[in-house]
Amino acid sequence: MVVTVSSPHMMDYIPVENSDYHSVNYWNQRFAQEENYEWCGGYSTFQTLFNQYVPKTDSILIVGNGNSNLPIELHTDSYQNITSMDYAETSIEKLSLKSPPEIRYECADMRFMKFDRTFDTIIEKSTLDVLFTKESSPWTVSKETESDVNNTLSAVKMCLNKDGQFISITFAEPFFRKKYLVNFWNSLTVEKFGNMFHYYFIVCKS
Repeated sequence: MVVTVSSPHMMDYIPVENSDYHSVNYWNQRFAQEENYEWCGGYSTFQTLFNQYVPKTDSILIVGNGNSNLPIELHTDSYQNITSMDYAETSIEKLSLKSPPEIRYECADMRFMKFDRTFDTIIEKSTLDVLFTKESSPWTVSKETESDVNNTLSAVKMCLNKDGQFISITFAEPFFRKKYLVNFWNSLTVEKFGNMFHYYFIVCKS
């Protein structure tokens, strides 16, 4: 996995080993110091696509929000039913303090997450990408990573309404994500966005 550094301050948070991206301690320590970082760009870079696919009335779950301002920006864009989760407590605590009270935050591991409600749209922004950071090549993936990905997608599917949709935003070529997504959803639509760097906006529906 190649990490794109957009600011010299970002260098302070790059771990010695890519496997550290799997450690909740790494993320808690990072979020305690870093105020905001937007993997795959901020909301404005894909807002047009999001508005195209997601009605303002949808109930939305953000998986792995990190220290992204996405939940706040969605609320500003008139999305009113927003839940955002991460497994790093520091992320939840800091975002809760600066967010409107209408946004709900949950601390959970995406591989095993369960909620007392389901959602119309679930979105992840480079959260799945983290699961692949231990791999040296996208062509050969370990059984551990495959298990983590499948557990996450299974949990997402369980948290969706019957007619709900899953949106995956990634810098990985869609070819390497489709083989997992097609096991859970029948319809995949791939959009591309970005200027200097291109990212993918994958909409998954049953």
